[in-house]
This record gives sequence, C-alpha cells and structure tokens, in this order.
Amino acid sequence: MTITDAREQRRHQRFPVGITLDINAGGSVGRFRGTIAEVSASGMTFKTDAELEEGMTLHLKLPNKMDIRGEVRSAGSNGTSGLRRYGVRFHKVGYLPTN
Repeated sequence: MTITDAREQRRHQRFPVGITLDINAGGSVGRFRGTIAEVSASGMTFKTDAELEEGMTLHLKLPNKMDIRGEVRSAGSNGTSGLRRYGVRFHKVGYLPTN
C-alpha cells in the first residue's frame, strides 16, 4: 500500500495547521510542547522532540482552552529536523472551564 492509498482510505479529511500545543504524557516523559501538523475529526499528527511510544495516553491542551485526551497510534522521524512525528487518535475532546 502506498502513502497515497493510505490517505485515500482515511475516514476524515485532514487539515494542515501550525498550532503549538502543550502535551502531558505523565510518568518519566512528563510535559513538553509540540506543533500540530494536521488535524481531523478523529485525530491529529504533531511534531516534537520528545520520545513517545505507540499506545501512550496523552493529555493535550491547545491555546483556545481545548483539552484533548488521546492515544499515540503511530510514531516516526521527521527527516533531518531532529523532530519526531506522532499520530494521535482522540478519545475525549472538551474545553477547560474559564473563570
């Protein structure tokens, strides 16, 4: 299967973005930042220098107060930039309360 074939089989259209988000992986990985590369109704890909593993649960916070819990579904390098690229499937999406 080629990359083009895989993209054509996606359930939801993906949209390119460049938003920075805060990520909490818990445990020894802790908190770090990343940049969203693409987002869809069911997940996203983001780039970061942190080392994550498939299956990890992440808590993601976007600047608009959106709070997302998701699972790392894919991991890979992003060429020579030193950043890694991760695919996350959303489990829960909501907004943080504002005071």
